[in-house]
Amino acid sequence: MEDLIKKLTDFQNQLAPSIWIPIDAEPIYPEAILGAIDVQYEGENGFAAIVIFDRKGKILHTFTRKYKATIPYIPSFFAFREGDIIIKLVRDAEKELHLNIDILLIDGHGIAHPRKFGLASYVGLALEKMSIGVAKNTLLKYNGILSKGKDSSLDIYLDQATKNELVGYVYRSREDVKPIFVSAGHKLSSKQALEITKEHTGEYRQLDVLREADRLAREAAKGDIN
Repeated sequence: MEDLIKKLTDFQNQLAPSIWIPIDAEPIYPEAILGAIDVQYEGENGFAAIVIFDRKGKILHTFTRKYKATIPYIPSFFAFREGDIIIKLVRDAEKELHLNIDILLIDGHGIAHPRKFGLASYVGLALEKMSIGVAKNTLLKYNGILSKGKDSSLDIYLDQATKNELVGYVYRSREDVKPIFVSAGHKLSSKQALEITKEHTGEYRQLDVLREADRLAREAAKGDIN
């Protein structure tokens, strides 16, 4: 296991410089097609679901498929277990539905990661698509007290002591609920990642489209067992 961890660490460090997070990015076009993705596991089988929708939140398609996980779960290296499954899912969905997905929203981290290479970054780089990580827990420390109001946010820096590099946000999607953690994965700015996330908040802590992807993935896993 130690050899595998070293290999994956080296691989992340090698790939991280290829991630592009523009500072002054052009506005994202209103016609962009988005995909929200989640994966559920039963043993080594990953049941992946994508909800495809437009900027207004209208769901256009859903797509689910089962894939084999080829790497065990290792904390901080989740990208390699789930990333390959998501990459296959997106390619299969685009091929079968005859469409192109512009932006991926993934239940995981982008560059708000100790090596600036979380799940959303891995997938975005592999597919050369804009990607956003929307996670329920943080891998990096942050300072400050987040307001209890909806849409309140705090900056997350790679090094919180020096505040030398903004990598994401602590974001409260609903009033007086636990925050989520938003970071750009690839090909869009940190501000754009937060902007897109804000567009798709709903009645719950997690984005409605990610909740639906989670429901579809769980349903697929349960159906396969039964």
